[in-house]
Amino acid sequence: MNWIDHTATRIAKVIRENYESAASEKVLYYALSLLINTSTAIFLTLIIAFFTNHLLNAIIAVISFLLIRNISGGFHLRSSLACCVFSTILLITFTHSTYKFTYLGYFFNFISLLIMLFKAPFGIENFSKIQKKHYPYLKIIAVLAVTSNFFIQSSLLASVYIGQSLTLSTLVYKLVTRLEGSFYGEKENCKIC
Repeated sequence: MNWIDHTATRIAKVIRENYESAASEKVLYYALSLLINTSTAIFLTLIIAFFTNHLLNAIIAVISFLLIRNISGGFHLRSSLACCVFSTILLITFTHSTYKFTYLGYFFNFISLLIMLFKAPFGIENFSKIQKKHYPYLKIIAVLAVTSNFFIQSSLLASVYIGQSLTLSTLVYKLVTRLEGSFYGEKENCKIC
């Protein structure tokens, strides 16, 4: 058990012991591990960005990534620690992506647009309370967000969108879960949550 899971378990037990009307320990654990995971990734990103003078980029990257991730979905890793590390690496990469939008930005946007058109929303069934009948609207919002960057021409947003759209890809999912499994000494037996 990693430190995120351990902390979430301890807090969930304390909450259940002191508040009888609280949700089940399992529900509390899940919510707390997600909160600790996300908060840690954001905190680390902002601290690193502060010391590298990219704080504004980090804030934009975090907000835009969280928004597009909630709209379009994406794969989930089994381990909260692996998810935290992966998210932190992505956010730091987005924050420090500096290139001219011409060519590379257009290319990233175009690939992101295609993936969003065909795959979004993906893997949100067990993580969102949004009904399936509203999924086409999520797709439209994701596509509009990516399309807007053809006019904004932000290399930062292009990086966020390509990074997030790749989490919708089955090929990238298999690659990442294989790496995660090899890190834990397991065979690939992950499933999309």
